[in-house]
Amino acid sequence: MWLLERMTCSSATLLALAALTVPLTFTSRARADHEVWLWLETRSPLLRAASPTFPRIDLRTVTDVRVNGRSEGLAQSFFRTGPLFYLSDFLFVGVHGTIYADRLASGAFDQEARFEVEPNLFGRIGDFTWNDRNRFEVRFRESGVRTRYRNQLRVNYAPKGATWIPFVWNEALVDLSGLGLNQNRLQIGLGRMMSPSVRFDLGLMLRSRGEETGWVHDRVINAYLLLDIPPLARP
Repeated sequence: MWLLERMTCSSATLLALAALTVPLTFTSRARADHEVWLWLETRSPLLRAASPTFPRIDLRTVTDVRVNGRSEGLAQSFFRTGPLFYLSDFLFVGVHGTIYADRLASGAFDQEARFEVEPNLFGRIGDFTWNDRNRFEVRFRESGVRTRYRNQLRVNYAPKGATWIPFVWNEALVDLSGLGLNQNRLQIGLGRMMSPSVRFDLGLMLRSRGEETGWVHDRVINAYLLLDIPPLARP
């Protein structure tokens, strides 16, 4: 519990600083854009427990496609995969490999490979559930290697048995190779439980990114489908 309290406190502090300081430093709206992001995540059982706790292990796969106006269509594409290890009833850790491509100003695509370690704290307080995702990335490109830390805190209004789930989350992205806090994402949305193992989220995001001329604010429509595949029933 000491680890839970320390990590939650540090994450909350980082998010508070991002929320309070980043908007005050926004000085430019150059190249701001409207975007659409499409995410698909599957969690397939490798070893399932009766509840999301030890010794549950899932295989996660994520596809992520993003389009925007400044790229005249496809801007970014991701594929992420790796296991999720549930260590307790409040902590799981993802270990992922990611392949990512983005469109450069020249119109060509540049490729990046990533190694990621992702501790996730989660829990329920009354009718609310929460998840605090901490992602540590090592990013490999031909131009060099960079590291980054990302923290996403999500809160859902999700009474037990709810079909519609309003949510809000904020993610701060900190470049550990010298740039510091250079991106923040704030999203509000509504989730729909299609079945006990399928959830669809639709959200509106304000993505703020640091550029040489100042901060730029993009407005994003984000659609996300989660397939939490149940294990096969025993005969």
